[in-house]
Amino acid sequence: MTSLVPSDPRAEIARLFDALAKASDSNESASIERQIRTLWQSQGGATEALYLSWSTAAAEQQDYPRALDFLDQAIVLNPASAEAYFRRSTVHYLMGDSSLAFGDIETALKLEPRDFAAMWALAAMLIDLEQHERALEVLRRLQGIDPHFTGLDAAIESVVNGAHGRDI
Repeated sequence: MTSLVPSDPRAEIARLFDALAKASDSNESASIERQIRTLWQSQGGATEALYLSWSTAAAEQQDYPRALDFLDQAIVLNPASAEAYFRRSTVHYLMGDSSLAFGDIETALKLEPRDFAAMWALAAMLIDLEQHERALEVLRRLQGIDPHFTGLDAAIESVVNGAHGRDI
């Protein structure tokens, strides 16, 4: 019987990131992204995964305080969980607290600098704040990691075109 969890998850993640950089199209890229996210989410164990799933359900119901409680518990359980910080950043942003959102997304990216979803979210937050130069920097970094990330080329073009006349 084949194990669903690789014997060396870090090596498997490194292999998947190599494959992601070489993906031929967005379909292949999306498949690899799902595999990476699944491995990331399984690294913290079953209890953390449960907290993350509960936080997702609460956020989908727009019960943001409850979602934050679950994410706080996930972070207490595993302070190295980039996924929990990323998700908590998203909830803070949905609640209108940019300061806490930026703090958490910064922590997520320190813990996992290749987190393509966190980079995408950070770029979106920077665009919302009209920090086009910083957003473009993040999008270019994302492009180096995941060249076929869905919507990436259009986002770069939009930032460049929307920032016409600015110093980018």
